[in-house]
Amino acid sequence: MTKISKPLSSNSQDSPTDRMARAFSDTFKNGPGSVVFDFLESQYNNTSSFVPGEPETTAYNEGCRAVFLQIKHNLEHWKAKGR
Repeated sequence: MTKISKPLSSNSQDSPTDRMARAFSDTFKNGPGSVVFDFLESQYNNTSSFVPGEPETTAYNEGCRAVFLQIKHNLEHWKAKGR
């Protein structure tokens, strides 16, 4: 889904998808990153993005939600790898 233009340093046997998922995990799994993840989840995962009569606001909210879902997807991918 995401094209990696510059390889991330990691184990040479990891795929580009694994390297990206590791980077997301390193960023959002612990410490301040987990606080940010929890905030993003409360703002964009557990609420409706639809705003009646405001298609631009709804589109903006959906864009924010899509970013959060990409972060969540990468964290789940890395967790599924058992790491």
